Amino acid sequence: MSNEPMKVGIVGAGNISATYVATLHMFDFIRVKSVYDLYREPARKLAEQFGIEAVALDAMLSDPEIGLIINLTTPVSHYAISKKALLAGKHVYSEKPLGVSMAEAEELMSIARAGDLRLGCAPDTFLGGGHQLTRRLLDEGRIGKTISATAMLLLPGHEHWHPNPAFFYGRGGGPMLDVGPYYVTNLIALLGPVREVFGTAKITRIERTVKTDPRRGETIKVLVPTHLTGVMEFHSGATVTIATSFDVIKHKHNQIELYGSEGTMVTPDPNNFSGKVDIFRDGDDAWREIPVDHPYTEGVPGHLGLRGLGAAEMVDSLRSGRQHRVSSELAFHALEVMTAFERSAQSRSAVAIHSSCGRPDPIPRTINEGRFSLSAL
Repeated sequence: MSNEPMKVGIVGAGNISATYVATLHMFDFIRVKSVYDLYREPARKLAEQFGIEAVALDAMLSDPEIGLIINLTTPVSHYAISKKALLAGKHVYSEKPLGVSMAEAEELMSIARAGDLRLGCAPDTFLGGGHQLTRRLLDEGRIGKTISATAMLLLPGHEHWHPNPAFFYGRGGGPMLDVGPYYVTNLIALLGPVREVFGTAKITRIERTVKTDPRRGETIKVLVPTHLTGVMEFHSGATVTIATSFDVIKHKHNQIELYGSEGTMVTPDPNNFSGKVDIFRDGDDAWREIPVDHPYTEGVPGHLGLRGLGAAEMVDSLRSGRQHRVSSELAFHALEVMTAFERSAQSRSAVAIHSSCGRPDPIPRTINEGRFSLSAL
């Protein structure tokens, strides 16, 4: 592969796009060349902010210099945009979820395989230093064999903070498919694949009122469950109790707690790249914080962490000839798990998970930021 930086096109200039561009520009092997958005003004602003081009989608997809398309559109558009980019011969990295149905995700993976193209999908927060430390401590047996865990995503709803929150309550939205991927993907990266799911789901309010400008006062029709709870049984034998909600005003739960045969570990927020890791081992008198000594803990100041790190990791994997960690297989398995909660709620029975994936390789603790493996060029 050429040592020249891979040129990237961004599709979607919404809330998270500036963080993606800022993160990607931390790496010497990537350069964002252009941006497209259905609405010209946000694309123009992003282009002006970073000195890139605002172009039409067809122009981006036909640009022979661009090797990777990053899909930052809303969930219902992920499939169409990713499919178009793959058929144009581009590698694709998508925001989560990979598709809003298993059929969409499966077709995208099939197209990528047929074209010998890489397909990656957020979330990538498990690559962050805090979560890589959690993975190392777990693998070292610091809390013994993992018996169970709790995962608590309890929010009052995106209408309280997002400037355009309606799509979070439509097809492909809701707490499980919007924020749940951070929790489910993180748990799979730690514990391996899931065997079975049992869940409950409900729509608590059929309408929401937007509380932020510029759409303050508008009414949102709720089309998807806003409160889902259940249990995941992993092939490893661990059972995880999970709750995802847009109906909780406030709570005191930790986001993820892991319960082992020899102790308990509280992990960082899976929606962030770093944070505290606390352990209490059998026989201890108090919790002990373990200092984070892994790379990738802080993003560019003024931006939302390191969003886009997974896209950089995928390009790095191409350069070093290895499988990327934030893979479509991982995203597909997480999607099957997440959609199983609603299927389980409808059938009032456990749902078997048919897909699988390996645990992503850990990032070496000794590497310098800017790379992801010791063999990278």
